Amino acid sequence: MAGLLKIDQLTKIFNRHRPDETTALSDLSLTILQEECIALTGPSGSGKTTLLSLLGCMSRPTSGNILFQGRNISRLPERFLAQIRRDSFGFIFQQYNLLRSHTVLENLMLPLYPTDRQWKEIRRRALELLERFQLGNMHSKKITQLSGGEQQRVAIARALMADPEVIIADEPTAHLDEQLSAELLDILATLNGEGKTIIIATHDPFIYAADIIQRRISLQHGHITADTMP
Repeated sequence: MAGLLKIDQLTKIFNRHRPDETTALSDLSLTILQEECIALTGPSGSGKTTLLSLLGCMSRPTSGNILFQGRNISRLPERFLAQIRRDSFGFIFQQYNLLRSHTVLENLMLPLYPTDRQWKEIRRRALELLERFQLGNMHSKKITQLSGGEQQRVAIARALMADPEVIIADEPTAHLDEQLSAELLDILATLNGEGKTIIIATHDPFIYAADIIQRRISLQHGHITADTMP
């Protein structure tokens, strides 16, 4: 498998040169291979979410480099970074980040605006994904009308709208019971089998000890303390 994401001497400092300056990540180097399924573990404040945000082009490093498919994306202008983020990365957030006043279909379609894709094409893609996740008859419902498990599936479908190469999930089971967590694992295993690279930040042993996880990277105080194959 080829190297898909590479970070080299990556450091992220918040509130730089202020009394509350915080170093979230310090001099990290790491290569993530194509089609890997990785768990990032570590206590709160260890740097997991910060690392996800950098890998997913949602923030920029203070120093160091991030290479995606061999291209250094660390200093790209925001308009180019936004396109890479939208086209190549799908995000599953702890709180889902769904627009509660909008319909299920609108929640899937809105992230692809504005793009050069036609409205009919975006709508067709959204409906196909809703059918895949047994949500086809719920496309016109508001998010507030859905159960927790249904909202989770909407969030996963939204993450797949642009057919991204990488799925990034931040504590995806934090508010789920064991049954819904198992359903999430099944979905992620299927996506990984389809060639998606999966990166999950988690405290949950149900996730990081699961068979789907091919590699576990432990963080503490902004440093990698272990990088192991289960």
